[in-house]
Amino acid sequence: MPGGDIALVHQVREALVNHAISCRPEECCGLVATDSNGRIRMVYPLTNSLHSPTRFTIEPTEQFGAVRHAERCGWDIGGVFHSHPDGEAALSPVDVKQPHDPAWFHLVVGLLPDPHIRAWRITGGEAAELAIR
Repeated sequence: MPGGDIALVHQVREALVNHAISCRPEECCGLVATDSNGRIRMVYPLTNSLHSPTRFTIEPTEQFGAVRHAERCGWDIGGVFHSHPDGEAALSPVDVKQPHDPAWFHLVVGLLPDPHIRAWRITGGEAAELAIR
């Protein structure tokens, strides 16, 4: 992630949006694996165990599997993603207050008015938007 921005190749964008659409009306969620240079190598679309349109919790067994796969490939989990099925790709106050790894970036897929993705980093309870390229 040179310069603190996020590079989203077409396949990653497509995977995130497709997962968000397929999970609607619930929020989708998943993890993002990055290499030692911070480049996205894999997205793991996972199950929202809350089955909620406004909140998410990643199913623990799936999370463990994604982490193990990333480690076998020499990657780290560098981020998390979720969707807002009926709204914008902005972090909500609930999102900011959730427990998270402060080193991770957050990708939010908004489905309205059209599918779009924004990136964030949460530090000290404050969200800062990251540029997507």
